Amino acid sequence: MNQQHPENEPDNSDDENRSEPLHAEFQHRAVTARLREDVRGGVFANAAIVLSGNFEFVIDFVLRLGKPDLIMARVILPIPVAEQFVKALRGSIDNFEKQFGEISALPATPRSTDENSPQADHSQEEIISHDVGGFVGATTPEGTISGENTSGNAKRGVPSIDEIYDDLKLEDELLGGVYANAVLLRHSATEFCFDFVTNFYPRSCVNARVFMAAPQVKPLLNTISHSFEQFRERHTPPPEDE
Repeated sequence: MNQQHPENEPDNSDDENRSEPLHAEFQHRAVTARLREDVRGGVFANAAIVLSGNFEFVIDFVLRLGKPDLIMARVILPIPVAEQFVKALRGSIDNFEKQFGEISALPATPRSTDENSPQADHSQEEIISHDVGGFVGATTPEGTISGENTSGNAKRGVPSIDEIYDDLKLEDELLGGVYANAVLLRHSATEFCFDFVTNFYPRSCVNARVFMAAPQVKPLLNTISHSFEQFRERHTPPPEDE
């Protein structure tokens, strides 16, 4: 017997009049993100460079153990996610110190006054910044934090952003970086792990995993916080005169 169920038939009556594309809102938890095989093992970094554009922050995670310094991962965060990352990282550090005690600062590395000495590395001492694609902050393995020179003019002996990146090795496959709109943070007694996630339908995906030693995470937080405040100042319109 052939029964008709018109309620189960597709309704095409207004297809010709539909001008808007089909869309839907969705929510899913980033904790179920798929971990790509090529990022499962992660990379280690002991320094970071932060650049800002009009709509995003770029974080270059650097390994400084020999020359040239290596950029191990480049992550691109939208402005709201960068702000959330600052808050989440601050909370994660607080939880770490409640569990394991205060994170001790790294000892400073003595610097030679001889410009030709291998220890005479001035590349992180002061930072030149630009409004777009600005080099606005850096952390070093020693925990030194470098802020931007808001005048935008290079001072004597301070390298330009081009000179700084000339001393870094950045592989072609890292030039475009990886996009992330969520970050998962966790830590052990000695290090922190950052999983940078694309949280898109139908499933979230970890696009980059970075490990940093615990003493290097506070400088990272301070650098990103400083960079975000500088970004906010540059993009906040001046008050109107009454």
